[in-house]
Amino acid sequence: MKYKKKISQPQITVIIPTYNEEKNIKNTLLAVNNQIIRIPYEIIVVDGNSNDDTLKIAKQFSQVLLSPKKGKSYQLNYAVKKARGSIILFLDADTLVDPYFLHKIYGIFKKHKNLLACSARFKYYNGKAINFKIGNKHFILTSYFFQNIFVHTWYFFKTLLGYPELSGCNIIVRKEIFLKAGGFKQPPNSLGIDKVFSDSLLYLIKKFKLGKIKTLNFVSVLTSGRHLSLERSIKRIKQYYSQKDIYYKLARQIMEKT
Repeated sequence: MKYKKKISQPQITVIIPTYNEEKNIKNTLLAVNNQIIRIPYEIIVVDGNSNDDTLKIAKQFSQVLLSPKKGKSYQLNYAVKKARGSIILFLDADTLVDPYFLHKIYGIFKKHKNLLACSARFKYYNGKAINFKIGNKHFILTSYFFQNIFVHTWYFFKTLLGYPELSGCNIIVRKEIFLKAGGFKQPPNSLGIDKVFSDSLLYLIKKFKLGKIKTLNFVSVLTSGRHLSLERSIKRIKQYYSQKDIYYKLARQIMEKT
């Protein structure tokens, strides 16, 4: 089976980078395809030359692009050139969204004209989750309860202190703003792609004195905890803070060219 969905003028473009994601990509694409929303949207999987069945699976549910070069930042920038939506959702291949996710996101951007970009809260999961509602709010509990509390607290206080940071597993941004901010820049290692982009947007906001970015409090996604461990988390934090000045310089360089 091959994906044949033809969208005349999509309002939203969902871009998913992949490399050997055969175990995760189907569930992610099913979740994106099953959105309950009236506006048209398109789905693009941009692959870094996988050698497993990622492409075979992706072609059943989405448009597929083969990136000339492997690497998350390069793949995403490459796919944006083909994107037709005015709002772009960058979604990791192991991240799941609920059926009303795009509807909620689109409504938020329509209501808040000064919102340049945002990320939903993310919760680590291992394939199992408990869903419940309190009033009209929907909540999800996973086995990574304490890790998720830490992550939510971290992003909450960063926003509160005026340094909001977008989450790499899901970044939603207006296409014109993405282009103006210079797209994604690749730091010396795989860390900090989302951090550099967040800083670029903050510099953009200061330069033109308009707009904002934020983390959404009551919209969330589930992302795989497959790589999550205390040792790895500590290593990544140390690695980031030892090179954070490089990320700041990259973001400034982007804005100086704007």
